[in-house]
Amino acid sequence: MRSKADKIKPPDEMAAICRAAQAEGKTVVHCHGVFDLVHPGHINYFEQAKKLGDIVYVGAIADRFVRKGPGRPRFPEDVRLGWLAGLEAVDYVVMNEAEGPWELMRLVRPNFYTKGESEKSKLDNPESGLSMDKRVMEEIGGELCFTPEVEIHSTDLFRSLGLEGDKI
Repeated sequence: MRSKADKIKPPDEMAAICRAAQAEGKTVVHCHGVFDLVHPGHINYFEQAKKLGDIVYVGAIADRFVRKGPGRPRFPEDVRLGWLAGLEAVDYVVMNEAEGPWELMRLVRPNFYTKGESEKSKLDNPESGLSMDKRVMEEIGGELCFTPEVEIHSTDLFRSLGLEGDKI
């Protein structure tokens, strides 16, 4: 078993790992998000993604691109990377240093890009990031997939703990 540190990769190295795996017939799955507080919904998301392929990598959004509201992310990117790398269903973690996942998708060229099924309605909006996600996946020959969800979100957890706004 790899250590957490061994699972955190820069984008170029992640691309090389995935190309080698795909050359061996393996399937690569890209997950993407902030993952400010890993909760059961995230665990489910990664487990569902793992059912789609051999390698699951997570593109974690760099702190400067998080648009979840004031005081977010609550936890800095190095902490978030470590949490994600510690999860069994996650094979690798990459810090996404761009506004969206598209540069990373084009570089790594995953077979699948996953989002939770609650995001599906955003496909109707051609201006949404999800519409762009789908276009990029089609451009690189991959597929956008939606995973079944459990009903719990980090925002709900923060609210239930009284951690709204700048409180922590």
